[in-house]
Amino acid sequence: MEEIVLIECPRCQERTAQIRDGRTPAGSQRYRCKHCRTRYTPSPKDRGYDEEVRLQALSLYLDDLSLREISRLLSVNHQSVANWINDYATHMPPNLPPSILEIAILDGFYTPPTRPRRRKIGTSESTNTT
Repeated sequence: MEEIVLIECPRCQERTAQIRDGRTPAGSQRYRCKHCRTRYTPSPKDRGYDEEVRLQALSLYLDDLSLREISRLLSVNHQSVANWINDYATHMPPNLPPSILEIAILDGFYTPPTRPRRRKIGTSESTNTT
């Protein structure tokens, strides 16, 4: 049986006929309005790890620990640690001083962009002579 809850629909502002409609992947209760059929979450929970855990993983990585060692210490997946490190590298400002840029490249946080190879025009490997 569906339980009627007195929560306001964000679309039609109706307070009656709001029913529970499952949960989000983070564990928050979802609701559905019977009038406009909108699904919504009144107070969603945050998903993922705290920023404190991410910064601690980054600090451990800078202390030369491997991704697997960091993941064991913090009880997180090693791929999450790799994603956090790569995400940190993408947020680096483009106009870093050369000394800091060199350190970032050596530490593996930054890879300078490479130019795409240009194909030679006019050379053809398969030439038909008939």
